[in-house]
Amino acid sequence: MIVGVRVTNNGSDSGQAPPMLEQIEQRTGRRPTDYLVDAAYTDKASVDALAAMDVTLYGSVPERDGKDPFQPQITDSAAVSAWRTRMGTAAAKEIYKQRAPTSERVNADVRTYRTMDRMLVRGAGKVLCVALWNALALNLMRWFALASSS
Repeated sequence: MIVGVRVTNNGSDSGQAPPMLEQIEQRTGRRPTDYLVDAAYTDKASVDALAAMDVTLYGSVPERDGKDPFQPQITDSAAVSAWRTRMGTAAAKEIYKQRAPTSERVNADVRTYRTMDRMLVRGAGKVLCVALWNALALNLMRWFALASSS
């Protein structure tokens, strides 16, 4: 299910984890305690913000010039150090593997079979409208599939 949709003019997802978490909380009525995100969502400011919200972040740690990416750096905050250390564990790596069959599947579906591979409209409002229609369509199809299997 898609529980958050946001349109920005940023070139990456950097800084988008906290606002998306707020959308999830607004739409579902509760804040997740664990948050599995794409690599671009794991900028240091987002890691710090999520830690301040008492949310455990699971997201890939960027490579660092042949150094162990899971080893905390002296310039890391306590939250970033804890995230690096956590993501170096076997348990966190197993959790992160769940991205492929869950959110990556949804991303591939809307990009391949819906209209999210190339925007045919211009302007943030129109793009948001297309994104929301795609989310609604995917969620309805998922709901029908789950309802028919029970």
